[in-house]
Amino acid sequence: MLIKACLAIIGVSSAGFVWAQTDTPSSQTGSSQTPSTGTSTSKPASHQNEGTFVRIFSGGATLSVFGLSTIPKGSSTVATASNITTDYATTGASQRIGYGLTAQVAITNHIAVAVGAYLHHVGYKFDTTVTTLTQTVEGSGVVTNTSTTTAHEDTRARFFDFPLLVRYYSKGRHVAGSRWFLEAGGSWREVRSIRTSLSSTDTLGNLMCCTNTPTHPAHSNAKGVVGGAGMQFIDPFGIRVVPEVRYTRWMNDVFNSFSTHTNRNQVEATLTLAY
Repeated sequence: MLIKACLAIIGVSSAGFVWAQTDTPSSQTGSSQTPSTGTSTSKPASHQNEGTFVRIFSGGATLSVFGLSTIPKGSSTVATASNITTDYATTGASQRIGYGLTAQVAITNHIAVAVGAYLHHVGYKFDTTVTTLTQTVEGSGVVTNTSTTTAHEDTRARFFDFPLLVRYYSKGRHVAGSRWFLEAGGSWREVRSIRTSLSSTDTLGNLMCCTNTPTHPAHSNAKGVVGGAGMQFIDPFGIRVVPEVRYTRWMNDVFNSFSTHTNRNQVEATLTLAY
């Protein structure tokens, strides 16, 4: 009986050892699944490339630089009579750098609408010279005398431009990295704060100064068609840096008189810092 009892104990012990050996791989398998579970918990690392990189609403300050003169240099000559000619000469006096605000609203994952309000200081100098030829008889000959009168106009004004543009972004709003965009739309221009100084010089060289009646523009506003392209970058502080280039074709002139006219072709580079 004792021998049978010992054999039974040995058998049970052997079975327990065999069960323990067969259970070890499953525990190892469980431990091997733990790293895979750890790998799955590394998803936040992949989520570092996810977020909102084009906000639903953003706005900021914009610096605008014109590539072409707003009121270019020009001249013309008109013969008002056989002995009278009038020369007109315009010199631009506009500032190429302007500034303003830009706001943007995201409509879809790739499309946004941007609106801006920019101020530009413009001006010109306009000179009118009237030359009159008269002939007189002196002795046995005819002498031609020349007399001139001049008028000088110095005009300054402010242009307020309001572009409304639809932008298409190359990347979705939630995709990380810089992105380019194309834009198109229209613009509205208002002229404000016109200031004019007028002076004249008679045939004797006497200067008469000054009249301050503001000149009357050909149009107090203008409409334009706009197209452009740009990029969006994000700095470490979350500021959106948006450089872009635009072309605007104005449908009418604000100033248009003799040699003075507003340039209908506008090439503009802007830099916006938005949040």
